[in-house]
Amino acid sequence: MDEEKAMSEETAEIKIEGEEVTFPKELVEEEELHEEKRKSIYQQILTLGISGKVQLALKGNKEARSILVKDPNKLVCSAVMKSPKLNDAEALTYAKSRNVSDEVLRLISMNKTWMRSHEILVALVNNPRTPVGISMQLMLKLNDKEIADIAKAKGIPGALVSSARRTIAAKAHKLEKKGQKH
Repeated sequence: MDEEKAMSEETAEIKIEGEEVTFPKELVEEEELHEEKRKSIYQQILTLGISGKVQLALKGNKEARSILVKDPNKLVCSAVMKSPKLNDAEALTYAKSRNVSDEVLRLISMNKTWMRSHEILVALVNNPRTPVGISMQLMLKLNDKEIADIAKAKGIPGALVSSARRTIAAKAHKLEKKGQKH
């Protein structure tokens, strides 16, 4: 991908494969933002089209990504998850968030690097927006205490809760049988 950047006082110009897009600096540079600036970033993002949002998702800063990951368009939120600037802490935040789409959670679960983090794994299983099939597979990697917490949890899919209860009952039954043999 041929990429050229030119910075001026207020804007960052990004040229990708012949198409030139200009974003304000506050959408591209990483820095701590105040509440007033955050509102203006949100307003600027609202004016962008789909292609502009996708490009910003790939090149934007943490604040822009945190706004775009909640976008109803799957192309935009998928682009956020493919951003090279996205780190483990942001992935954990998105895994815990109940405001992101199931597509974002599915993309997190498919990333091997993020799935090495036990914290992200637990966050995905406890998130009610995670597709049930993915949660069931991930639950197999949890320890007994975490499975017991899921069995008692409110707000997560019933199939997951009942599966956790069955797992606990099966382990208790297995321990009971071992106790009778000795």
